[in-house]
Amino acid sequence: MSLKFHTTPLRVLFAFAWSFPVIAGPLFPCIKAVSSKNGNFVAVVDLQPKTEQRSAVGPHLISINILPKENFINQKDNFVAPVTYWTDRIVWAVVLDSSRVHNETGCPLPLVSDDGEFLILLQTGPAFAADRSVLEIYRRRDHPGDLMKSGPDHGIFVKSIALADLWPTDRLPTNSVSWTDESPQWFAGGTFAFSEDRRQLIHRTRWGNTIHIDLQDGSLSNQ
Repeated sequence: MSLKFHTTPLRVLFAFAWSFPVIAGPLFPCIKAVSSKNGNFVAVVDLQPKTEQRSAVGPHLISINILPKENFINQKDNFVAPVTYWTDRIVWAVVLDSSRVHNETGCPLPLVSDDGEFLILLQTGPAFAADRSVLEIYRRRDHPGDLMKSGPDHGIFVKSIALADLWPTDRLPTNSVSWTDESPQWFAGGTFAFSEDRRQLIHRTRWGNTIHIDLQDGSLSNQ
């Protein structure tokens, strides 16, 4: 029997295996809620299977609801306690199909601005393509003071930001790079902060370059 018939498929399989990323170890945690820095708003993530599916396996709907802090403004209800309460009134929401969320767990990683007007979703997991979206911006519709609508306002998609827009050119990944449980997330070692006017997201990468992202139109400036 010729050995060539057996060894050739093994070499092909070995090359095939190394051409794809390797993922091992614990996945990034699935975040249920995150508050703004000032604690006035919270973004609550709700994962729901699609109505036409009998199982939660496969694509599901992701709702991110923005809720305000309850301040108990009525004197008859006012009291002091060392906790934070949230109302059941959804100010606005973003609803996504999980197939659009490029995360290893299918769960988005949200940030919410101090005025509750902007929601940022970060990708987790492997980011091998420089042109792949790693950050999405959503904003609330312009309905200030409109308390008569029957349901929560659905946010407006602003823009997707690719890895190439944030990382230095010489740091961008290639398709030959493998991903393991030791590989850092693309945002690891960096920082995120909102500007004082809450209209910019400021991201400083692990290499020290700083990008200002205008949340109203998604435009970027490097500083």
